[in-house]
Amino acid sequence: MPDVIRDQLYRPSVVLPMVALMQVMVSQDFNLGQVGWVMAARGAQAALQRSRELICAAHCHA
Repeated sequence: MPDVIRDQLYRPSVVLPMVALMQVMVSQDFNLGQVGWVMAARGAQAALQRSRELICAAHCHA
């Protein structure tokens, strides 16, 4: 069981969002309302960027 937990915690897809959340919380003085809005905005930006990449890949390689 410890090996499974260790393997999950060392994955960048798990660790990097947690670090980003901690950075936002520190920068916003732990105001959870503001942190929620900042994280939602960052998630929307990431989703928009990913969709742009997919659209470009579909049109550029077609």
